[in-house]
Amino acid sequence: MEQPYAPSPPIIDLNPSPWWSWGVAIFLGIMVALAALGALVLALIPYDYIATEYTWAEDPGEYPANGSQEEQDGWNESKELWDLQQLTQTLLLEMEDEVPMQLTLFAGVTLVGIGAMILLARQNPNGFKLAYVWLLLSTSSNIYSTLRYNSLMSDLDQFFPEEAVSGTYQVAASIGGTLACNLVVLAVLITCAVNSQPKHLEESGFHLYHHPPSSHLQPPPKD
Repeated sequence: MEQPYAPSPPIIDLNPSPWWSWGVAIFLGIMVALAALGALVLALIPYDYIATEYTWAEDPGEYPANGSQEEQDGWNESKELWDLQQLTQTLLLEMEDEVPMQLTLFAGVTLVGIGAMILLARQNPNGFKLAYVWLLLSTSSNIYSTLRYNSLMSDLDQFFPEEAVSGTYQVAASIGGTLACNLVVLAVLITCAVNSQPKHLEESGFHLYHHPPSSHLQPPPKD
């Protein structure tokens, strides 16, 4: 007697796609490369040379107390330009002193990012943990740099008082934008981390397994 047709049970693949890890590794590679370009530009800017070589005002000397009103007004204008030049030169020298700290922060974030890239390329689950550390360090570094450079620039507010308030809003907007962008990145990392884990499925006669590697999931017991 002819046996009735029995369809084969569907095959369910429990192995996660490697692209959940590889995609994050590629993203980290792009971010590290862009950060390296920014660090290179920062290292090449000759702040000290600009501060000492480029001048636009001369020391006005003593105030002409016995001079005419025109001479006194001219001295006031020259003195304001001189003070602005001195403050700008001091700012540039302080920015030059800040470069080693910025490069140190970059080196630390970069090393963590490269480590995460290597682990993720090998589909090691610890790569996502290291990616979280990279994101935290990167966010903290960006916020520190924003606050630090704003602190350095604050001395110029006396010459541009109308820009002081808008500068505060710009700093707040910059930090808010950094946090918002990195929260999106965090959500993407969590999504990729969850989907990179092996799927767990209860034993059933209605499906067959394609098991993940033994390091991730133990095979179901044999009958």
